[in-house]
Amino acid sequence: MRVSSIAVLLMLGLAACEGSNVAMAPPGQDIAGKQFAPPPPGMGAVYFVNPSTASPVLNVTANGQEIGRLGTQTWMRTELAAGPYTLRCRGGGSANAMNMEIAPGNIRYVDVQMLPGQYVCSIREADPGSGQAAVMSGSRAAQY
Repeated sequence: MRVSSIAVLLMLGLAACEGSNVAMAPPGQDIAGKQFAPPPPGMGAVYFVNPSTASPVLNVTANGQEIGRLGTQTWMRTELAAGPYTLRCRGGGSANAMNMEIAPGNIRYVDVQMLPGQYVCSIREADPGSGQAAVMSGSRAAQY
């Protein structure tokens, strides 16, 4: 009886995670991104993080260009030329956007998630402390 209860719990846990599987970046890229290195000259860096433990897979774009897909507790870093950007999340049949000005040399953090019970993904800037903590506790997702 006890073994079958544990097996059922494990299967339920795996089923819950199945909807948020995304391709993961190689370990070396995960380590490199967690060093928060400055972007190249004339560029800014944006970390997209999904710190949620329960979220559908979310697609992320910058000015319409696909950046990648975030699952639960994952993140991505992209380097963008300085200028204005519309950052967008799409997932669970919804979309949401925010505008951000990227300045040369800046590192910005964007929280992207869709919590249970929400109908629209949320996308908002996170402060550096929260953003870095989410990166450090997550894993780097592969990018397009």
